[in-house]
Amino acid sequence: MNHEIVLVEILDSHGRVSLRERLTLSQERPRFTVGRSVSAEITLDDPHVAAMHAEIELSPEGKLTVSDLDTLNGVTLAGKRLRGAKNAEIADGLLQVGRTRLRIRTSRETLAAEKPDQLRPASILRDPAWLAGIAGLAGVLQLIYGEWLNAPRDLLTVVVTALISGVVGSGVWISFWALLSRMLRGEWRWLRHAAIFLGMAAVFFAINGVLELLWFMFSLPQWTHRTAWLAALAFGCLLYLHLVNASNIAPKRAAIAACIVPILSGGTVQWVQQRQTMQNVNYIGTSLRVYPPALRLSGASSVDAYFTRAAQLRETANEKMKAARAYDDENEAADED
Repeated sequence: MNHEIVLVEILDSHGRVSLRERLTLSQERPRFTVGRSVSAEITLDDPHVAAMHAEIELSPEGKLTVSDLDTLNGVTLAGKRLRGAKNAEIADGLLQVGRTRLRIRTSRETLAAEKPDQLRPASILRDPAWLAGIAGLAGVLQLIYGEWLNAPRDLLTVVVTALISGVVGSGVWISFWALLSRMLRGEWRWLRHAAIFLGMAAVFFAINGVLELLWFMFSLPQWTHRTAWLAALAFGCLLYLHLVNASNIAPKRAAIAACIVPILSGGTVQWVQQRQTMQNVNYIGTSLRVYPPALRLSGASSVDAYFTRAAQLRETANEKMKAARAYDDENEAADED
C-alpha cells in the first residue's frame, strides 16, 4: 500500500450522510484517530466521545480494524458495544463512536451499478407510483363489481358512498405510516405506503372474491369465518411491510409483531361479534351474493331440503332467543344481589 484514500462519512439518525472527511493513508502511516480533540484526524462534536476515542487502521489487504483507546463508552460494531477492543474488524465499514455513527469507505469497495434516471418498461412494476395507481384502479373496479353482485336498489349511491369511505379510510392509514416514516426514517414515503396498502387491499378483495365464487360454483357449505381469517392474514402482511419500510425494526421482529397483533385484534373483534350475535334474535348468518346460475357446477338442492333447512333455521332462532332470555335473567339476578 503506497497511498490509499479513505472517506469517513458521519451519518445522522436516519442513516444519511451529514459530513464527509477525506484522508490519505500510506504504508508508513496506515491508521488515523477519531475523537473530540483537535489532535484527532477526525474530530467529532459528541459529548459521549473521548478526546482520543478510537484508532482505525487499514491493512495492506484492505481490511479495516478499530482499537478502543481505553474509553468509558467503547465502540459499537454490528450492534454490539466493545470496551477495550483491539484490532476489531469493521466488516461492513459501519462503526459507532459514542452516539455518532460513522461509515468508512475505501477505494477498494465494490459499488452497485448505476441506476437509470428514467423508468424502463420492465421496472415499472417496481415503482411505487405505478404500483399505487394500478392497485387503486383494481380496487375501485373490484368494489364496483362486489357491490353490483349484492344487487342493491341504487347501485350508484352505494358505490359512491363506498368510494368516499374507502378514500377517507385509506388516506388516514397512509398518512399515519407516512408520518411514522418521517419521524423514524427522515422520509415521508407517501407513494411506498400507498402502494403497500392499496396493493394488499386489491389482493385481499381479489382472493376473497375468487373464494366466494368457488364456494358458489361447488355448492360448498358456508365457512362463516373464512373472510375473517383471510383479513387477519392480509392485515399481518400489511403490517409487516409497513413496519419494515417505516422504521428501523429488524425484519424478524417485524414478522413477530405482524403475527401477534392480527391474532389478538382479530380474536377480540370476533369474540365481541359473537357476543353481540348471541343477543340478537333477528340475526341471520347468510351473506350470499347473486351469481348467474350457469356458474353452479353442482346440482341444486331439492325443495324438501330447502324446507328442512328453513326449519333448522327456525330452531336455531328459538335457541338463540332462549339463550338471550337466560342471559338477561342472569344479569337481572346479579343486579338484584
